[in-house]
Amino acid sequence: MGTVDLHELRVYQLAMRVGEDVWSLTVGWEWLAKQTVGLQWIRSADSIAANISEGYGRYSFKENARFCYYARGSLRETQTWLEKAIARSLVAGPVADELLLKLETLRRQLDNYIHSFGRTQSSTVREESLDASIDLPPLEEFLATFDSPP
Repeated sequence: MGTVDLHELRVYQLAMRVGEDVWSLTVGWEWLAKQTVGLQWIRSADSIAANISEGYGRYSFKENARFCYYARGSLRETQTWLEKAIARSLVAGPVADELLLKLETLRRQLDNYIHSFGRTQSSTVREESLDASIDLPPLEEFLATFDSPP
């Protein structure tokens, strides 16, 4: 889309990370959980990065934004599947909390990425955070907490 390589985009990096996290959480589930919640959750999580990538490859701000809206829809679907996984005791509290924070961070990054396409505030569909007071660390610092051994 521009001078920055897709793999250098922080929003894409985090979207890829979320997809891998969901895969890691679901891969060991029993058959019923994997066939119902697991497959849908993996598809929606993987769709976030896939749509960011597809939009980026279109070389048009308008089409890029359209695919980013699809990515945002997939992100919301991913959050819903996480809520179902929590309700069905498939994902434990601390792991769920970490993933919820990643998803909220990703949603904010995706909103900012969409906004950066040069559209005016009035013509951009943009979601505001439910709690604007949440102070999020820089992406590198945030991701480093998950890479370091306990």
